[in-house]
Amino acid sequence: MSDEHESHGHSVAAWVCVTLLMIGFALGSLAVALLNVPLAIGGVIVCIIGLVAGKVLAARGYGLAGQQGAGH
Repeated sequence: MSDEHESHGHSVAAWVCVTLLMIGFALGSLAVALLNVPLAIGGVIVCIIGLVAGKVLAARGYGLAGQQGAGH
């Protein structure tokens, strides 16, 4: 296996972003099943927060580039 993908996605920023996106998509899916517009809007908001949180955490050094020297 190639070493170039050894630490792919193993960062706090990636985990926070993906977790919030999964929650947002789950809320959106539930909203479609229940025909609930406010829940759908909440799902979209959670997804946007997840994207912003991932970018902010990566910029603050919690992304893959910030963890390169941490033994990962």
